[in-house]
Amino acid sequence: MYKGLKRAAGALLIALGLYSLLGFLILPGIALHVINQQLAKYAKVPASLERLELNPFSLELTLWGLRIGDGEQPQAGFARLYANLQADSLWSGVLHLAAVELEKSHTEVRFAEDGTLNLTQLFALPPDEPQAEDEPPGKPLALRIDRIALIEGGLHFQDLRPSEPVEFLYDSLNLELKNLSTLPDDQSAMTLVAKGPHGGQIDWTGELSLSPLASSGHLQISDGDMRAFWPYVRDALPLVLEQGKLSLATDYRLNLASGTELQLDQTRVEIAPFAIKAPDGRPLVNLERLEVSETRFDLAKQEVVVGKIRSQNLETWAAREKDGQLDWQKLFASQPGRQPENPEQPAAAAEEPAEPADAGAPQASQEAAKPWQVLLVDTQLRGYRIHLADRQPQQPVTLEVGPLNLDLSNFDSLNRSPFSLKLDTGIGKQGKLSAQGEVNLEPVKARLKVATRDLDLRVAQAYISPFIRLELRSGMLGSDLDVDLTGTEPLAFSVRGRAEVNQLHTLDTLRERDFVKWQKLSLEGLAYQH
Repeated sequence: MYKGLKRAAGALLIALGLYSLLGFLILPGIALHVINQQLAKYAKVPASLERLELNPFSLELTLWGLRIGDGEQPQAGFARLYANLQADSLWSGVLHLAAVELEKSHTEVRFAEDGTLNLTQLFALPPDEPQAEDEPPGKPLALRIDRIALIEGGLHFQDLRPSEPVEFLYDSLNLELKNLSTLPDDQSAMTLVAKGPHGGQIDWTGELSLSPLASSGHLQISDGDMRAFWPYVRDALPLVLEQGKLSLATDYRLNLASGTELQLDQTRVEIAPFAIKAPDGRPLVNLERLEVSETRFDLAKQEVVVGKIRSQNLETWAAREKDGQLDWQKLFASQPGRQPENPEQPAAAAEEPAEPADAGAPQASQEAAKPWQVLLVDTQLRGYRIHLADRQPQQPVTLEVGPLNLDLSNFDSLNRSPFSLKLDTGIGKQGKLSAQGEVNLEPVKARLKVATRDLDLRVAQAYISPFIRLELRSGMLGSDLDVDLTGTEPLAFSVRGRAEVNQLHTLDTLRERDFVKWQKLSLEGLAYQH
């Protein structure tokens, strides 16, 4: 009996020794050789794995030093990949991993000028076998991972397709997923922190479900440099970015089970500062701060509700050129990709009849798309300044507007109700203008109380000189008016109130003598109907 136990114990020790030898030394060596052999066979660039370790008792597998690509900076790779398989995978029917860790990974994502993505050029993989049309789609692998960790990963993105390259780097990526599963209705807790040397930190926390694919949580981007993606904007709009910082925070809910359902709540966007100019160097917009908060977005309902807009100290320039066009209008008309109309094109070609619609097409395709609804609940603009110029008259006119303050309440893009407007601004050196009331967009209607003080009438000189030999030496306009706009096609409005002109002095330039001159003229009970 004793000898039998001794033989059994010896056999067990030998089996354990062989199992250890197989697991710790032989299998890792074979696996490392096979992996490097396959990398050499299919990789188009130098690729290798340095070391592979396996613990056959704890079922822990560790891969060390994967490099795909040549040079000191490979196109993809990692320092360490660790996975811990659980024994219950043998009888539970679910591939169960206690942990998966990827440490110091690095990925280069590069788009060449012709649109080629570098990652698709790393391997020459054999084509997939075609699937029979009547073959049902296979079920996803039943998988559960207790913890996934990406530790100090890196991502370098470069796009050479725009006129100016787009490039950004995140050299500290840390991701943790808990209880990730492909089983139905399982939720995984997720945390992501991404940092880079040029700002734009990403903080992402939430829940993730793979079956169905859905996620909810909170996303925040801090101090993102808009120059990183501006070349995409520059190729669509001829605007040169001088400076721009963007921060964003939002709660979100995404569900792809049936269509795309996306909802954002408590969204806050801040841009500060921001400055753009024209390609020729002319300043266009300088903005100190824009903050949009308490915002909701619903993709399915096609609705955006903006609770608050706060903006301070915007400065902009606009001019009417000699040909009557606004400089902004000409700027956008000159952008690449826009083709000017050809006046020599035959009228017959322009009026070529369209192909008749397919009578069998669904009715829905012929209906107008549902419009988006944008609601602006509370908007406040403060300290705006607008530099206006009119170069069409023989004597160019310049006018400074500001500081301008504007309040809008309950603006509805679908025009389901009128919105409230309150405006006060400086005009010229000492003039003031204020307006307050309600405005309707379609049909266009407005009821406004308009007041002006000390508006310099000499601004009108350039417009009356071609018709009258009269010089406006001085004159200040003030008024208190009720303006009722009832339509624009045709124009219909009424004005009631009072007006006064102070310190008017006009000169007859033909005889070089005073024409009309007074200290003060008041007009009460004005009533004009157009």
